[in-house]
Amino acid sequence: MNSNTVGLRATVGRGLGLLGLLCAVVGIFILNGISIEFPGILLGGLGYYICLTADDRVGQTLGILATALSAVSIGVSGLEAAP
Repeated sequence: MNSNTVGLRATVGRGLGLLGLLCAVVGIFILNGISIEFPGILLGGLGYYICLTADDRVGQTLGILATALSAVSIGVSGLEAAP
């Protein structure tokens, strides 16, 4: 396989990481966004795992970023909802 091409597993992992990142960004702007942030954690984690098995550093970074941003977004939503 050519080293310049990205494999199918890496492409799927990057796609899942991007979807998780999208869920995290959308969840920041929704006050009660736990319903969108939790799938962001799941998608980011799944994307990280798939990219881990495909040895794709970019996808791993996207997965970690999506998971961390979703967790931070859940915390921010909890702070905004507090009286």
